[in-house]
Order: sequence, then C-alpha cells, then structure tokens
Amino acid sequence: LGHANYRATHTVAQAVRASGTPVNLSTPPPKCDSCILGKQTRTPVPSVREGERSKERGGTFFLDAAGTQCKVSASGNIVPPDIIDDYSSYAWTFPLPSKAHCAPTLRDFIVAR
Repeated sequence: LGHANYRATHTVAQAVRASGTPVNLSTPPPKCDSCILGKQTRTPVPSVREGERSKERGGTFFLDAAGTQCKVSASGNIVPPDIIDDYSSYAWTFPLPSKAHCAPTLRDFIVAR
C-alpha cells in the first residue's frame, strides 16, 4: 500500500553501503507525487467568519469550487467542488468533470434540499 519513508530508505542504504555494496547517497530520492497529494490539507471555508451565522439548516450555502486537480479520477472527474452549510458547517463534495458543471449541480442540490 505504499513505500518506506525517506529516513528508513536512507538508513537501509547506509547499512548496505557499510557492508561494501556501492550505493550513491549524494542525491535524495525523487519525490512521490501520491505522498505529496496525500499530505495536503484543506482549511475550513470560510476561514474568517464575517457577519452572523445562518439561523437554520440550509439557510445559507457556500460553494468552494477549488481549481482543477492534477489527477483525474477513475470516473473522469477533475473538479471537486464543496458545498458547505453555514449553520452546521456540514460539507458535501460532488466530483465533476469541469467547473461548467458547478452551477447546475448547486441548483440541483438546493432544489433537492
């Protein structure tokens, strides 16, 4: 499900080099794109409260349509917009193929609520 971290890899390589096997430790190992993506975090939206919070569930929604992601999902989606309820801070994510699908998805979401 993964690979050893850099410190463990470096420790093993040093031990192998000490036993006489030639190992080049002059350059660090390449960065793993999947590990970098897995370590990214997202801050809550909005990060700074402005005005009063909604008085009821579904009273106000925020849409966080992040930019396109580097990786395309297995179903071909590349934009993961989040819809956040202002009252409860509950979030829904709808993977979409493009930002052009954000408005119709938000409209369908509000109508279905």
